[in-house]
Amino acid sequence: MVGLTSRPARCALFFIGLLLLPGLSAVAENRTTVELEFYNSVNRYGPENWTHTGGGLASLRLDQTGNSSVRSQFELSAMISPTVDGAGAPSVSSLVDVGSAYAKFRFGSYRGIIGKAPFSWGEGLIFNVADEIFGSSISTNLMQSSFDDATAWITGFTWYTGPFSFVEVLVNPGPTTLDGISTEPGALEETRAGARFVAKPCGLKLEGGYLFDGRNGAAGGGALQQADWYHRPYLSLQGNLAVDWHISVSLELPDADNRPDEPGNALWEGMLYTAGLYSVIPVGYDDTFSFRAETRLHPAGRWEEDHESDSPLYGLYGYGETSWDFGGGMSLMLRGLFNPIDLSGRISPGLSWNIFQGFTFLSFFTVQTGEAGDSYPWDGSEGSQSGSPGFTFLAGCSVTY
Repeated sequence: MVGLTSRPARCALFFIGLLLLPGLSAVAENRTTVELEFYNSVNRYGPENWTHTGGGLASLRLDQTGNSSVRSQFELSAMISPTVDGAGAPSVSSLVDVGSAYAKFRFGSYRGIIGKAPFSWGEGLIFNVADEIFGSSISTNLMQSSFDDATAWITGFTWYTGPFSFVEVLVNPGPTTLDGISTEPGALEETRAGARFVAKPCGLKLEGGYLFDGRNGAAGGGALQQADWYHRPYLSLQGNLAVDWHISVSLELPDADNRPDEPGNALWEGMLYTAGLYSVIPVGYDDTFSFRAETRLHPAGRWEEDHESDSPLYGLYGYGETSWDFGGGMSLMLRGLFNPIDLSGRISPGLSWNIFQGFTFLSFFTVQTGEAGDSYPWDGSEGSQSGSPGFTFLAGCSVTY
């Protein structure tokens, strides 16, 4: 990320604009989308620690649409925050990021992709065994109108063997480190590489895959165990029986130096299960009611309340969501993350109202119900897993054009 307050960053954005604007007017096969979000929020971090902040997000997305065999996308986004400069005058600072920059192609039954692109394997919105290292999982921010897939720099090839069946291989290189002076590329051993297959036997969606994860990890930081690298196979099954359902299982096997000596213990500590239900029910003439429930089960996790360890990984978490979508563009929603072991939760009601075309009013508030040291504490603490205030009220708007 680059601060817009620096002169090089402003110059770079200026030249990018000069390069893009002629192309936008000359090439009809491109679609340009601008999204703006502005909000005010009130947060409680402790009994005498309340904050009031403003901010927003601005993004410019360019999509190539005119070529049936090639698709590409470039998105530039900036997080905007009101600040005060050295002289005490009001100012605005921004952090600029390339949200996505990728190209896709297809040739017959083959597909390819390269660049920074949305990435998702497996099933599950919040809890997904195949996406644990990329998604937010138990620390997800619930105050958003929709949940987008995480992006990563990937190179992938897909072979479609049927209408709903394919095999995919993927490579994710190690991260490049920037310290402001020099650039250090990722080491070869930090590469992530794997493959998955998807098939539909007997009307069910069957997905299985394997990922070699060369990144060292820590328990709670996207991994179940401390290790230098991991093997990550998974299997997922999805179907419909009155409601959509899915169930998945994965195994995390660390390197030999960090793996338990007994094979049974290694399997026990690395097993992770997720499952979920989802349904959309029409109501009346134009309304819909939807609900979702998901759970995350780690049998080797902690099954007793633990306030001594730093971010303990408990054996069971749950997520619930209900939404009522009124035909006129208004949606009311209620979401919640729960830890039934330490009896804490993060509860987040919300409102999304599309008042005009391209203009949506958004409002959320979040309350965490646990005590200090719990997964979701009312009074924030360094040992909590949430990393968020105990209370937040957010109101603002979203503009798209």
